[in-house]
Amino acid sequence: MVNAAVTPGRWIGMGWRIVKADIGNFVLIALVAVALVSVGAFVVAGPLASGMFLAVRRRMLEGRTDLMDLFAGFGKFVDAFLVHILVAAFTLAGLVLCVFPALIVTALYLFSYIFLEDRNLPFWDAMEASRKLVLKDLLGYMLFAVLLLLLNFVGLLLLGVGLLITIPVSAAAIAAAYEETVGFHRRPAQASGPVVIE
Repeated sequence: MVNAAVTPGRWIGMGWRIVKADIGNFVLIALVAVALVSVGAFVVAGPLASGMFLAVRRRMLEGRTDLMDLFAGFGKFVDAFLVHILVAAFTLAGLVLCVFPALIVTALYLFSYIFLEDRNLPFWDAMEASRKLVLKDLLGYMLFAVLLLLLNFVGLLLLGVGLLITIPVSAAAIAAAYEETVGFHRRPAQASGPVVIE
């Protein structure tokens, strides 16, 4: 693993720069993702989250954006679905106890989807890899998680339209943090189709 300090504000700034470089396509990807989640709810949320990270990863590694990467997350449908269900269940259990445990859970599993896709890990191994990484500086990553939650809350306040920017910025910030702390596996992400958005 790459040694890097936890710098939440800087990572969010990096996420913004990644998205800003191709903001139209990222807004389109977020719009499609939100529309599909509104129809398919929790069933498709996990695979679409994985796909969002694949889209960001391609942008970071190849300098281009591919809409079909959003759907490439369905290639690991069961694993992504299980990550989503388990993290949601753990977070709900944390909320029952208090808000603080829910924030800990949110921080612990920030990198689950990206470990799932970038390292091709099964769902539990991806979650464990994320947990072990975050435990190296739990308070720092909790601050990162809180800032991401606040960012998306602001996006929600802007009639929900702001989420079309804050969601990809959040994914890009997490990907930037992953790249600095773990390092991408240097193999291009495989899109599920030939459609490329330039």
